[in-house]
Amino acid sequence: MKRLARIFILACMVFLAVSCQRQTVDAHMLHAGLAQLPMTLDPRYATDAASMRVQEFIHRGLVRLDEHFEPRPDLAEGWEHPSLLHWRFRLRHGIRFHDGSMLDAADVVATLKAVLDPAMASPLRAGFAAIDHVEADGNDVVVIHLKYPDASLLTRLNIGILPASLAALPQKARTTIGCGPFRLQRWQDNVLELTRMAQAREGNVRVIRFSAVKDPVTRVLKLVRGELDFVQNDLPPHLLPYIRQQKALMIQTRPSTTFAYIGLNLRDNILDDVRARRALALGLDRKKLKKALFSDLPELAETVLTTSHWATAKLQPQVYDPKEAERLLDAAGFPRREDGIRFRLNYRTSTDPTRLRLATAIASMWGKIGVEVSIESLEWGGFYARIKRGDFQVFSLSWVGITDPDIYRWILHSSMWPPKGANRGRYANAQVDAWLDAAATADNQAVRKALYQKIQYKMHEDMVYIPLWHEPVIAVTGPRISGFRPSPDGSLLGLMTVRIRN
Repeated sequence: MKRLARIFILACMVFLAVSCQRQTVDAHMLHAGLAQLPMTLDPRYATDAASMRVQEFIHRGLVRLDEHFEPRPDLAEGWEHPSLLHWRFRLRHGIRFHDGSMLDAADVVATLKAVLDPAMASPLRAGFAAIDHVEADGNDVVVIHLKYPDASLLTRLNIGILPASLAALPQKARTTIGCGPFRLQRWQDNVLELTRMAQAREGNVRVIRFSAVKDPVTRVLKLVRGELDFVQNDLPPHLLPYIRQQKALMIQTRPSTTFAYIGLNLRDNILDDVRARRALALGLDRKKLKKALFSDLPELAETVLTTSHWATAKLQPQVYDPKEAERLLDAAGFPRREDGIRFRLNYRTSTDPTRLRLATAIASMWGKIGVEVSIESLEWGGFYARIKRGDFQVFSLSWVGITDPDIYRWILHSSMWPPKGANRGRYANAQVDAWLDAAATADNQAVRKALYQKIQYKMHEDMVYIPLWHEPVIAVTGPRISGFRPSPDGSLLGLMTVRIRN
């Protein structure tokens, strides 16, 4: 009996020790809910939002972007730009990958070569098309030679660097080695777990567990029950009042780098007149739209870049003025007919309920100035395919996560008509083309800023797109979490510095 008692006591002690160990781990584990897990952890192939957000914890690039989206040193301690076609990056000493190997110039060269290799089929390859070749100058210096000047190259060099041995291999979506603050611990089914590599100077998060919870209602309920500590975005507006009623939850918002707009076909026999385009803009009460449909969270926007971006221009706000809209339409030769209608437009959108509600509200507003709108909602794939090839009169979409001002070249340059680029409205202006070409090669940021501001003023004057707003970043934290501050680009790196209360 005494022997059995000792065994029982010993078993209890083991159980308590294991329980305490679990509590210690859980005490420093943050549970985050995502609508979907990353498509890949390989930085050479990441294009979806979830992949980019999770990879930021695992990988580091030569540069990082600051709060104004300007490049700052990261793995590179500095760089030189002796000519328009020549860059030299000096690497920091003592950076190790998660497997313990030391990072050197050969790893950077191998990663960039893999992105440039057509056989690797990296979706990021086009963004590095200006690179002719990359070479190492010893262990600590990377030299990049360009085929032609590319002023936006630095912005793109935040791509995560892999060990040379891994960069030589095809994509491994669910395994990776980086040199970031967290390493991949496990990825099993709908759970991905990261472990911090070193003791935190700020916050006390040691483990971040990302769980895929597709349904937003389920995600919010898990927050309420304490099964999740954090969710960000992918929350429909109708859930926000319920979230605000939960005293244990805290909701934070800020304008994001996602720009919502209405696209117009400038080759259409109605919309080729700038007066008609401007009238449509004046016929929209954007304040009413965002309040009624999006809990008044979006920030009205006049251009693609956020107000905090170094290259953004301060433009005259677009106002709601239906009387002026009607005057412009009369002047453009579109008077009201006997039935009160001036002309009809086809408005294409996706089957997403939120997008359909937006299209319906816009159609109602335009109806008041004599423009009849027929809404055509299509499954996402069919809708996007038509927009990409320019098959539309009017549509609504968003540019997601815009940080590089070279976006204006992609959407405005006359050489970027589909299928080559995203100038889907087929805008053409020789002066704007010249400004865009100059901005793409300018070696001075002040010069680039002045050029991009001219471009934005002209884009606004010609009403190439009807701007709506910058969509909000919506972050919701549970009672265990304090100290998180949302980032305009949707980055989750702020989770590294939060404190977990237990």
